[in-house]
Amino acid sequence: MQSITINQIQKDRVWAYTTIAAVFALLFIWVVPNTIALRHALLVIAFLSSLMVIRANAELLLRVKTAIFPLLVLSLLFLWVGIHYFFFSLNPDLELKEISSLWVRTFLGFVAAIGLGISLRKYPELMKFFYVAVFLTPILNIGSYFYASFLKGVFLPPGAIIFFLFAKIETAYFGAIAGAVAVGNLIQLLKNKNSKENKKSIFLFSAGLVLVMASSILSSTKNGVAIQVFLYLFLAIVLIGYYVSSRQFFNIKNLLVIGLILVTLGIATHFHKKTAPAGWNSIFSDVAVAVDIDQHTQWQKQEGSVAMPLNKLGNPAAMNTYYRTAYATAGIRLIGMYPLGYGSINQSFVGMQKHTGIQSEHLGQIHSGWIDFGLAFGLPGLAIVFMTLLSTIYLGLRSYLQSNLVPVVVCITLIPFCLIAEVSYKQYFESLIFFIALSASLVVFNVFTVGRESASSQ
Repeated sequence: MQSITINQIQKDRVWAYTTIAAVFALLFIWVVPNTIALRHALLVIAFLSSLMVIRANAELLLRVKTAIFPLLVLSLLFLWVGIHYFFFSLNPDLELKEISSLWVRTFLGFVAAIGLGISLRKYPELMKFFYVAVFLTPILNIGSYFYASFLKGVFLPPGAIIFFLFAKIETAYFGAIAGAVAVGNLIQLLKNKNSKENKKSIFLFSAGLVLVMASSILSSTKNGVAIQVFLYLFLAIVLIGYYVSSRQFFNIKNLLVIGLILVTLGIATHFHKKTAPAGWNSIFSDVAVAVDIDQHTQWQKQEGSVAMPLNKLGNPAAMNTYYRTAYATAGIRLIGMYPLGYGSINQSFVGMQKHTGIQSEHLGQIHSGWIDFGLAFGLPGLAIVFMTLLSTIYLGLRSYLQSNLVPVVVCITLIPFCLIAEVSYKQYFESLIFFIALSASLVVFNVFTVGRESASSQ
């Protein structure tokens, strides 16, 4: 009997390590071009090994009880997609094509995330590999920048897309995840920064946070920089709240920590504003013009083919700001007209415009993940995803476990980021559901960490 138990434990560990290995490799190559076949193979491996992890830990479902709510809600998304196809689709052929490809991969990623969540909670030594994996994209981005500069013999200006391996959205999206991981850990560590090990971890995650900001600036991605500004401010506000509530605010070391965060943020944003394309200084005036989509119809033309409308300052609106805001405004209007959605992750905005008779030359996304997803699967789809995010945040904070801070901060970060970034599209959507499911799993299966955190606090 004992040998059988030991054998089961060994198999469980093997499957857990296989899952983290597959996910590590997947996160490494997810943004690298021409790796689709390898990405799919790794996704299948992660799915199969996660099934074995879930099977070996099936009793967890009884232990976590109602805490499993976020994962149950998110699983309804796949049910809603099936219901939508049979009863509400505005383009059944296109929707079926995506169900048999994109949604299959999304489901594989959903299961892989659950298995990974269990593995990371049960075997905490694996967490360091996951943390390294989420920082691989900004590391690759900065590495490719310096390599390109080396080839040219000069430091290239930010935004010089000459040798970058991947697009700005990938820099911004995976940078947002990495930044959220760093901030979640820093909040946890800075509350108890006395031990030597904690000081080392504080240094590493602080360096990681600076690395992500640098990656966003070098790519000159406005939404990437914007979400990093949010994370820096979020970190400062949370720490100030904690220091005030614990009557430690006027401690010199704590004041230096807050000051360092704000000074770093100030230097980074100043440099970005000097090197980024025009638009930050007039953003509110440009938005005011762009939301009037009936009077200013340039958004229906191909970007750059017509002159921009004048803002209240008498200057042409920044093209990037105008088009993104106008698309978002048009998208919200279409969601109001068709609250159950069109049925396509990749082509809902284009398809919805054709369905309503709107003449437009734009064949891409709206550049807002939530609006794109609302166009695709309507208010029910949005409700499912937001209920998952909010319930994960609530359960994570209610447990008072420090280890839940990372998944909670990831969920908090995704809410504003997906409003300004194009993440409901192809592999980005698959990755979005993966990270939401992983965050929920880390909160749901925190039963493994309760004893460890109680012991460490004594």
